[in-house]
Amino acid sequence: MEYATAIKGGTLDLICPEMELLVCPSYDQIALKGVGAIRSDNLGRLYFRMISPFLGAAPHRSLLGSKLAGEVYSLEDCVILRAIDETGREWRSNPLTVDLSNEIPLPNYHVRKHTSNILHSREGSRTEHSSVRILIPGAPSLPFDMVTQDRRSVGGREIGYSSSIDRHEHHIGGAIVTFRHEEEGFLSVSATQSGAFEPTWPELMCHALRFATGQTILPVVITRELKGREDLGLHSGPFWRYSSLIPPPVYFRGREGAGNFWRVVELFFNHIEKHQFEPYPLLDELEGIRRGAQGSFQTACLTLGVGIESIAKLLLKDELVSPPSIRPLLDHLELWQGDAALKKRAQGALSRLSDVSTADLMYAWAKRTGISGELLDGWKKLRNPKAHGETVTEEGPGWSLYCSAVELLHRMVAYAIGYDGPILETSHLGWGLEKPGAPLFLS
Repeated sequence: MEYATAIKGGTLDLICPEMELLVCPSYDQIALKGVGAIRSDNLGRLYFRMISPFLGAAPHRSLLGSKLAGEVYSLEDCVILRAIDETGREWRSNPLTVDLSNEIPLPNYHVRKHTSNILHSREGSRTEHSSVRILIPGAPSLPFDMVTQDRRSVGGREIGYSSSIDRHEHHIGGAIVTFRHEEEGFLSVSATQSGAFEPTWPELMCHALRFATGQTILPVVITRELKGREDLGLHSGPFWRYSSLIPPPVYFRGREGAGNFWRVVELFFNHIEKHQFEPYPLLDELEGIRRGAQGSFQTACLTLGVGIESIAKLLLKDELVSPPSIRPLLDHLELWQGDAALKKRAQGALSRLSDVSTADLMYAWAKRTGISGELLDGWKKLRNPKAHGETVTEEGPGWSLYCSAVELLHRMVAYAIGYDGPILETSHLGWGLEKPGAPLFLS
């Protein structure tokens, strides 16, 4: 928590008497060596400053920035920071590019660079279980359902007592996971299990929370313990939660709503964990839709309309659809004696009608599962104009079409992950109100 608070508040300051830039991917060659510090700024972004004496020799080629504008860097063009702080802890950063080609080295090289994360590993006491803990700043309110009690006493005499509903415990896979509200608005996610956690576990959990809340979820500290090895990762901000047009998939007020919310988290996590080692763009598509919902209404409509099509093609690809028979039309066209070029274009257009479209998959899925066809009709009214640069009005019908498409998106993902509980019916007018003036979700 100390690191998390310092990074978020911009007060992290690790003085490092030893700093090295190691050449990727073997890390056995030192590109530059010096001293400096690792700090965070007032936006929670991690960066380091390094001063290296200029000894007359040219810097390593990985530091010369020889790539042309627009040319992609490979891992061999990158370095990582290896730093020893004042307490003797070693930190290593993510791969990054450093360009010293325009620097006048008199009398030192000066490097200042942002990093997305730094990692410290050490050997600790051996335990039978492995564990993970994630600290998330500024997380949205969650439907906690377990009580934490706090008793204060002096000299054996109780002087104060308080309790709050600030945590939830859930079995996800083989792990026991505890979600808890910490001081200063942090969300703590702690998990233990007998086997090892995959290195991707924290990232997947953040993705599950993003889908269930419809919000941005960024970790600031991740710790992992396994068989005596402890890894402490510090992650860079900013950790802002931008306002978003997209609501969460389930109503989560009350006991039933809370149960639905945590069920969605569990099922979504299990689903993406199962597909994590194969090409599976669901997370990228959902992230694009969420980011679009943080922009203008027109951007939100475009990313949602096109994103639904991409997600449907991924999640409903096994839906059985019989392609239409157009052979009689082609035979009829073959007899036409008109312009040859126009005839060829018409034959090409007709041939495309024999392909099974994404919309065909969606309508077949909706019919089989009992999903209202009006959701798909509304999506087409939103998607088709936006894909061709037209404007959708934010008032009235435009907003209703957007909300209806959101429900369609959530129902498709719910189907894929195996969630059969209630979905927030954003296609219905007045969906955001329990009664006039009452907000649906806690802010």
